[in-house]
Amino acid sequence: MTKKKAELEHGENAPNEIENISKIRDILFGNNMNEYEKRFEKLEEKVAQSVAENKADTDKKMASLEAFFKNEIKSLNNKLTEEEEAREKGDRRLLTEMDALEDSLKKFKQSTSENFSEANQQVLDLSNRISDQITELNNTLVNRLESNSNQLQSSKVDRSTLAMMLTDLAYNIAGENEAAEADSGK
Repeated sequence: MTKKKAELEHGENAPNEIENISKIRDILFGNNMNEYEKRFEKLEEKVAQSVAENKADTDKKMASLEAFFKNEIKSLNNKLTEEEEAREKGDRRLLTEMDALEDSLKKFKQSTSENFSEANQQVLDLSNRISDQITELNNTLVNRLESNSNQLQSSKVDRSTLAMMLTDLAYNIAGENEAAEADSGK
């Protein structure tokens, strides 16, 4: 309990001690201390005011910077959206052109196929006609050659027949010469 009493007395004595310290300080430093306190108070006010001004300026700059970034982000988002729309439009245009080109190619292929079939048929028909004409011409030429050959054979004498005839003629001439010689030698 003695401690409690000491603490209670100490607690009651605390304001008295502060007053005593204040008195001692006044005695030692005198009026200078009051001036120092006033200067410290002014300095504290200036520092507080400067901090408040800096805080306000910083807040203002941060707000301005935030607004700038928001505007830039909004601008970039708009540009991205426009570019995306332009690309989508271009993609749709390309797809339309590709579809049109594919249809055009299909039509060209079909018409080419039909034209090729027609041309192929025409070539086949022409080939058959030419083949028939060649066969007919060949038959005509063979018949003419046979006819001419037969005519030549009938109008010309056979070699062996001609040889026999010339031999007989030679004997006849030789026989006449022999008879003439025999007549002249008699």
